[in-house]
Amino acid sequence: ALHQDAVTATPHDDPSRAMRLNNLGASLQIRFERTGTRADIDAAVQVLQEAVAATPGDHPDRAERLFNLGNALESRFEESNERADIDDAIAKHHEAVTAIPGGHPGRAVALFNLGHALLARFGQIGEQGDIDEAIDVLGSAMDTETAAPSLRIQAARAASSLAAALRPEWAAQLMERAVYLLPETTPRQLQRRDQQYALGGLSGLAGDAAALVLAVTSTPPAERAALALRLLEAGRGVLFSQALEVRSDLTDLSAQHPALAARFVRLRDLLDGSASIAIASALPEPDDQGSSAADAADRAVRDRQQLTAELASVVTEIRTKDGFGSFAQPPSTAELLQQATAGPVVVFNVSQYRSDALLLTEDGVASLALPGLDIDTFVTQVNAFHQALQSTERAAAEQQLNHILGWLWDAAAGPVLDALDYRTQPGRDTPWPRLWWAPGGLMGLLPVHAAGHHGDPAGDPGRRAVIDRVISSYTPTIAALRHARRPVPPPAHQDTPAPALIVAMPTTPGLPGHGRLPFVREEARMLSRRLPGAITLTEPDPADRDDASGASAHADTAPTLANVLTRLAACPVAHFACHGISDPADPSSSRLLLHDHRDAPLTVSALTTVYLDHARLAYLSACNTALSADTQLIDEAIHLASAFHLAGYPHVIGTLWAINDYVAVQITDAFYAALTKNGIGTDLNATHAAIALHEAIRTIRDRFPGTPSRWASHIHTGA
Repeated sequence: ALHQDAVTATPHDDPSRAMRLNNLGASLQIRFERTGTRADIDAAVQVLQEAVAATPGDHPDRAERLFNLGNALESRFEESNERADIDDAIAKHHEAVTAIPGGHPGRAVALFNLGHALLARFGQIGEQGDIDEAIDVLGSAMDTETAAPSLRIQAARAASSLAAALRPEWAAQLMERAVYLLPETTPRQLQRRDQQYALGGLSGLAGDAAALVLAVTSTPPAERAALALRLLEAGRGVLFSQALEVRSDLTDLSAQHPALAARFVRLRDLLDGSASIAIASALPEPDDQGSSAADAADRAVRDRQQLTAELASVVTEIRTKDGFGSFAQPPSTAELLQQATAGPVVVFNVSQYRSDALLLTEDGVASLALPGLDIDTFVTQVNAFHQALQSTERAAAEQQLNHILGWLWDAAAGPVLDALDYRTQPGRDTPWPRLWWAPGGLMGLLPVHAAGHHGDPAGDPGRRAVIDRVISSYTPTIAALRHARRPVPPPAHQDTPAPALIVAMPTTPGLPGHGRLPFVREEARMLSRRLPGAITLTEPDPADRDDASGASAHADTAPTLANVLTRLAACPVAHFACHGISDPADPSSSRLLLHDHRDAPLTVSALTTVYLDHARLAYLSACNTALSADTQLIDEAIHLASAFHLAGYPHVIGTLWAINDYVAVQITDAFYAALTKNGIGTDLNATHAAIALHEAIRTIRDRFPGTPSRWASHIHTGA
């Protein structure tokens, strides 16, 4: 209504009239998209036609008004299916492209719109010429280097999907370029949530690119596999990899160039602050003491941009020093191969084109086609698995879970283990082989380590189950595994065992029924026996709290965020027994529920500022701590386990779904018993964490083979 009033109030010879008509037409189209009222789109087309007619041919905004009109005509075509509308839309988009000079960022937008309209007409008419032209114009949009990276990526994705069957090698090359643009969509100047938003809708890009590369038969198989692996490394865990790039081992740099190392650490820590306030407070105060909050916010944004530029400058300077040319850079192919020395790394890729496993061994990279893992079947099985986890009909649900674990063995895990020649259970005196899974994308929603036919006879050495052939670990990416294996400095006082930290929340303020976890107190008591000298922060019973807010008289032992973060630096082992929440809308807000979770939650974001040089093991005995359910960010592996991993813990125990409180205590007890000599933690060796968890899980599995929901949730992530 306001736009209509503005048009009415503007004389026909006013140069601003065309702009106001354009605004009115855009608003009418938006309302049509919400309500479907045909009169709105008819009016939008008419008004936008007037706007174009009132715009001189050399006006800088003519192209924008032309493709707005083209978009409105295309919208009406989708409603009316009238050929004249789509023909007119394509003509207007052609005019828009012609009106924009080459190299202008707006040209990519016009090309993208033209390609979309050509595809719409192909859907009605079916003329191959429209497809060919759409491929060309979308490819040209990708080639516009001045355009926004996200638009270029979308154009490349659309063009490659059209060209995959016709021009497979070109499609693969286009997608390869798109993957390497991904980091440009999330510059460090952006806050975490803005980076997540920028990546939204781009999930699966690296998987599609890798699949197209593997389909190019003109390239030797080993080269295809190596390139596909590099693409998956570059396009998955973008935010994780970005953080790793500035968490390099600083030991040598600090020894040889201490001042430069100190500058790097200061800038890195400021930039990784979870809020602009943290940055602004660390910089000099402005002269204008009377500045407004808006001014302060603007300053914070400018300060963050300044810090980004300063950090880039320092990194460039570091790389000029002898021996530091690759400082803070992703690992090379040779460095990736080094990560297979302790055992193979299996990287899954499930895409719309094909599904494969990439097998990284000391001998190189090989690909294994997995035709039974087609995307439609896979999505159906993932949905069925998680529906079964939520079902109240437990007997039928456990049967369904077992059925899907059997399918997962047949379609994925079994062929992989056969290809790696892990065909039987190791003998009694034979060390068990280690294997790392990098599931990636939607595959991370299924427990690959638990795949198998658990109804097979228990004594059968060829039992078809992953857990009966290898010791499994997980890693978000191979670069993350390399980070977990970085040299860790020894504790300052080796003669005095460093304490463990136990955080126990038998009740949780603010939850219904106080969020009682009946067996957490038992878990904490058991841990105190297993880990002598441990520091324990325990939530008091509600009846023992001093006031209505839930505060305790023993503030220094309360499991608050501040108390936990203060003690983590001194405790190489941290065990959390509490509620955990995986936030599907904002995975960086996934959190452990401590005493003050309502005011100061222990979130993934809160951990991004934590750097723990002496960390060894984090055990997250809580629900959903290794789960990221946001399908828009499924490639990013944003969850609590990866956050602790990034904070410095080379070994993290997490969970893929809600865990049974009673069984969790049993698994925890068995884990620490296996990890320590005689069950006492004075000689706890965190490097055996994967082995200890494997033994604990097998013990519970053998007791309850028919109920995988009880034992298959726990996973080991890291070295």
